[in-house]
Amino acid sequence: MKKTRWMTVGLLTATIGLAGCNDQTIEDGQGENGSKQLSNTELLKKASNAQEDIKSFRMEGTTASDVGDMTVDQRVTVDLIQEPLAMHQTVNMKNPQDGKDLQVESYIIDDKLYLSQNDQWFVQDASQLGEMMTQMKSTVSTDKNLQLLKKYKDSWTVKKTGNVYQVDVDLKGGQLKAFMKDSLEQSGQFNQMKEVMDQIEYKKMVYSMTYDAKTYYPKTMDMEMEFAVDGKTDFSMKNESTFSKFNEIPAIKLPMEAKNAQELPGGNQ
Repeated sequence: MKKTRWMTVGLLTATIGLAGCNDQTIEDGQGENGSKQLSNTELLKKASNAQEDIKSFRMEGTTASDVGDMTVDQRVTVDLIQEPLAMHQTVNMKNPQDGKDLQVESYIIDDKLYLSQNDQWFVQDASQLGEMMTQMKSTVSTDKNLQLLKKYKDSWTVKKTGNVYQVDVDLKGGQLKAFMKDSLEQSGQFNQMKEVMDQIEYKKMVYSMTYDAKTYYPKTMDMEMEFAVDGKTDFSMKNESTFSKFNEIPAIKLPMEAKNAQELPGGNQ
């Protein structure tokens, strides 16, 4: 199994938004008397409606991953326009082999992927990216992600703290395995991963996300995941992200130096 595939699965999970939970009630300070009871079902509906209005946003995050003896720390900034899909992503990390700083910059514009590494630009048609584009489109689809996590509503809790709602989930064992299977099927990666699904020990996924109590837009996301493969290779990931600039990104422009990018050979990645 390619280690990078499990890192991709982890990042896929990290992007998933609010889902339903046990229908408790939460104090909402927006009533006529300064307080009213808001059920989780009502919060889900408000957050879902708000996310449908998000046309663009920025995500900034740090990810620390350990795969066996290899440690990878990343700082990521993503500007995203959801329809039509356009993206600018910058990843800063240290090369795990020599410890040198490494920056990878990428764009998706006009159905093409542009990639810069070591001051060299490459380009490839998005139609040749196969499962990578399927995964990305699935990730930015709020409706699909909400439908997925509704199946695991009994593991969700919600509370109001200050000006945010905090959503927490804790999955492990068979429930986490079922969740990962559903995630892979949704992203189009299950066929590539199904042979190793039973070789994995699903230890835990602890996930916390906050939403602004007025706009219901996402604000922060923290997640920890732990797996083991064949009882030999451990995988863990910790991710912390913030969201901003909602509907403030009118366009994503390709830099001049990328317009003479070298064509990459075709084929699925």
